[in-house]
Amino acid sequence: MKTVKSFIKRNIEWLILAVVMLCMHVFYLFLIGRPEDDLVYAGILDLCIIAFAVCIAYIRYYRKVRYLKDMLQQPFSGEMKLPETGDVAEELFGQLAENANIERQLTLNTAARQQSEMKDYYAKWVHQIKTPIAGLQLLLQMERSELEEAGSGDEAESQKKISEEFYLKQLHNLTDMEEELFRIEEYVGMALQYQRLNSTANDYILKRISLDAVIREVIHKYAKIMIRRKIRMHYEKTEAAVISDEKWLAFVLEQLLSNAVKYTPEGEITIKVWEEPQQIWLEIRDTGIGIRSEDIPRVFEKGYTGFNGHEDKRSTGIGLYLCREALQKLGHTIQIQSKMGVGTVVAVGFSKDTIDFRD
Repeated sequence: MKTVKSFIKRNIEWLILAVVMLCMHVFYLFLIGRPEDDLVYAGILDLCIIAFAVCIAYIRYYRKVRYLKDMLQQPFSGEMKLPETGDVAEELFGQLAENANIERQLTLNTAARQQSEMKDYYAKWVHQIKTPIAGLQLLLQMERSELEEAGSGDEAESQKKISEEFYLKQLHNLTDMEEELFRIEEYVGMALQYQRLNSTANDYILKRISLDAVIREVIHKYAKIMIRRKIRMHYEKTEAAVISDEKWLAFVLEQLLSNAVKYTPEGEITIKVWEEPQQIWLEIRDTGIGIRSEDIPRVFEKGYTGFNGHEDKRSTGIGLYLCREALQKLGHTIQIQSKMGVGTVVAVGFSKDTIDFRD
């Protein structure tokens, strides 16, 4: 119906002209005294000719409209061929559309090139910054070794080298610096994973991996911080194995354990693995400050920090977003439950379904 109305509106002048010509023809025959049967015959003949011409024009118009509608349903391509133009106006409109398309392609190519250059620089910066981080870690280790050696001699000699108060203060400062440097390394790693996640060429390598090995490696990484904060860790060895990417799974568990440590000033963290008929679940439970109920539906949004994020000025709101995106691409699930003042439970689910590794 919309196409019919559009056709009538587009050709209203010609339709009116055809009807007027029909009436004038019949009226002329009437004026010259032709019989009534001739008038009716002439009117019907003119009407049939007009109807036939209108039908032909409408069919051509309908086909053109349907072709354009089909083109709109298809993915955009710079090689799309527009239907042949029927007049100069349509030809000019086609040229305008083509010029707009060329301009759009130039803009997209420029934006893509700039984004590619930015990603290249970003990747180089992330890799280059690891060198000074490693150097600082080595210097801090050397400083700690020298400080501990200075404080480990007999009492008289130690007092000469360093006072107990100064020794403890320096040791505390070194620990703080090591922890902050650990955070820097964490954020750099997060930046690198963020870039890889949004890259068009992700290097996912799916294979059967031992959950126990990945969990123990992640716990070992955060052991010093948990010891310093007196956070107890509960974990029992598991024999469970899952199909996943070891590097990305380790990154996800690091982010989840990092959040648990960050928001647990004191208390304990429990890592538990259990199996269901169709899934294997890995649960990280802490007794930290918890998450407000109104924040839970949005904790996986990119950049959302919530109430806890406002309290912790260093929160980026990227960690859980990366976890969800990575797990979804790997075919895993993630759930989170929390209560303010009680703690948070994050569960990662792995399907037991057989995976076809062929492309």
